[in-house]
Amino acid sequence: MNMHAPKSREPALPALAGRLVAARNTAPVAPAALAFPTAMGWALLVALAMSTQLLAQPFVWLNFEADEIFASWLALFGQRLAVTLSVALAIAAGSRFAGRSAPTRAATLGAAIVAGASLGELMLIVFGGLDAPPDAASALERIGRWVILAASIAALYYLWRRTAAASAAAQTAELSRVQTERQIVQAQLQALRSQIEPHFLFNTLATVRRLHVTEPEQGAQLLAQFLAYLRSTLLGCGDSGNTLGQEIDLVSAYLGVVAVRMTGRMSLQIDVPEALRGCTFPALTIATLVENAVKHGLAPAPQGGRLAVSARRDGDALEVVVADTGVGFSGSGGTGIGLANIRARLQTLYGPAGTLALAANTPCGVRATMRVPYTLSAVPPIAA
Repeated sequence: MNMHAPKSREPALPALAGRLVAARNTAPVAPAALAFPTAMGWALLVALAMSTQLLAQPFVWLNFEADEIFASWLALFGQRLAVTLSVALAIAAGSRFAGRSAPTRAATLGAAIVAGASLGELMLIVFGGLDAPPDAASALERIGRWVILAASIAALYYLWRRTAAASAAAQTAELSRVQTERQIVQAQLQALRSQIEPHFLFNTLATVRRLHVTEPEQGAQLLAQFLAYLRSTLLGCGDSGNTLGQEIDLVSAYLGVVAVRMTGRMSLQIDVPEALRGCTFPALTIATLVENAVKHGLAPAPQGGRLAVSARRDGDALEVVVADTGVGFSGSGGTGIGLANIRARLQTLYGPAGTLALAANTPCGVRATMRVPYTLSAVPPIAA
């Protein structure tokens, strides 16, 4: 057959997907204002760096005493600190009133730098912080140097902040994308879990009714298997807590129903070591492959065939194989949506470590192999 893929039982979820994707698209937020303690810390560092250059000049140590050098450095540090504090506090205050647009923020920042530098120099003149009062040209020159220095430092700081914010936004967007994909997959899984293929349900109930009249003991056995199948379907706990054992229990109950309905045309083999039953495994994936094998492989074959489900650990991977001896790839199958959904879920949950491969079985039929990372479940099994 073309592929062991049943017609999709998952309802389309475009509206839900759209809402989930739209939820992560938030309105842009203006950059946060510069905190006053941060501004004062930057002012202290810049003043310290600018005044310490005095101590790095060799002729100073050769011509002056240590106490004179320290006093001169302290006075220079005070002058530098007065202006850097004034500029830094002006920038911090201006950042609280700047708009969202880049031109407005740049204009506000520039005005704050000029105002802070002018105010700082004015305080030095008024309170006698300079050795001699400068003339107008010298004062403007000093203010100009402070404006250039402060603008350069502020530009570097805001560029760093912008880069850090862009990186954080990219990480948040990627995390939101992954969470959205997981939510969509979980929504599809819940939709799958809440529906049973109508013709399977009606046919099984019709068979139970017929056997209740003709072969009551076999009818009771079929009813018990069907109830076990319903219980396993409804008690699933999602991909994060589902185990291989739960998947095998669901498959066993389903095949118990199918075996009665196929009246001896199907032989079964389930080989899953007990040690692997506690491993995490995506819900309804094995069940989908088994249903495909029955519906599109064994059921169309006049003589029926054999269905085998096996699991083994291969290093850090858990490998599950569903193989049948039905009509194989030459038959007519479904739409392929079931297999596509399985592959999408494996990709979302495990990335490249989750795979599904189909191959021809020997002597006939199809062999489906699923591989996922080997992980023991931390969720205790749900009591039936």
